[in-house]
Amino acid sequence: MMGDELPARPSTIYGAAVLLLMVLFVVGLMAGSRWLSPALVVAAMDGSSDLLTRISVMELRLPRNLLGILGGAALGVAGAVMQGVTRNPLASPGLTGVIASAALAVVSLRTLSTPGALWLPLMALAGGLAGGVLTFTIAGRRQLQPERVVLAGIAVTSLATALTTGLLLVSGAEAAELYYWLAGSLMGRGWLQVQLVLPWLLLPLAALLVMQRPFRLLHLDDDLALAMGLAVGRWRLTFLLLALLLAAALVAFTGPIVFIGLVAPHIARRLIGNQIQHWLPLSALFGGLLLLAADILARQLAFPQELPVGMLTALIGAPWLIYLLNARTSSRST
Repeated sequence: MMGDELPARPSTIYGAAVLLLMVLFVVGLMAGSRWLSPALVVAAMDGSSDLLTRISVMELRLPRNLLGILGGAALGVAGAVMQGVTRNPLASPGLTGVIASAALAVVSLRTLSTPGALWLPLMALAGGLAGGVLTFTIAGRRQLQPERVVLAGIAVTSLATALTTGLLLVSGAEAAELYYWLAGSLMGRGWLQVQLVLPWLLLPLAALLVMQRPFRLLHLDDDLALAMGLAVGRWRLTFLLLALLLAAALVAFTGPIVFIGLVAPHIARRLIGNQIQHWLPLSALFGGLLLLAADILARQLAFPQELPVGMLTALIGAPWLIYLLNARTSSRST
């Protein structure tokens, strides 16, 4: 793991991250097919604007911003947990087959039946669990070398993607909608989606942020952690299941959004070094920042069309993954 840089003061990092998040939140309320001034945004929120502006802000942009922040936080924390408890800096929901397998499960359900919204996160959870277990089984449960996990994750992701493509070929009129959903997007997500996904994300997030002591102990050698009274296997499984729940539940409502869970924890770890108690909260903050920023860019870069936010996060994350792999190769050769 990275931590050899001189860490910054946590209070400074928290303050800067929260300030930037607030700025992006306001920009997210302003940005769209029709840009609004800050005064119009305030008027929409206090009910003194015209009806169209009020609907744009309160029913479209506000819930979308909230889902972006909450979803990004979930992916950031899920990635940090996977990297921390497996001691693998390349572990993340997107690189362990979890997201692609969850997407396959949701597409299967939507293609073969007409499910209610409450079934989608359950099916995504089942698919994500199957994908994650398969990846770690192929990689070797005890060794978990980073490169082996990445290669196993690529194999599972490729398999899930191929099966998803096959299902889309027989999905009929719904294929176009599912293709766009598979690119990952926050477009069209409103208060209903926020309400449905809220318990699936808030409860695991709160649990993970509270369980700081066992999370720190899992960074130690297993024998040392056992000597300090930690049931290592049980806690590792608990953390991984909660991380999987965060990533899979989000997929059910936004489609697969990759690489946030890889990049956000690395940014946080570079800034705080070995102050592990700040890793999960800062991963949540940076995850929310990254997804909200990517969503704002997705609305504007190809205006009047909107890009899938998952495409932008992949464009950010893929070079980061190449850099990490090269850095590991270089460090072993010196």
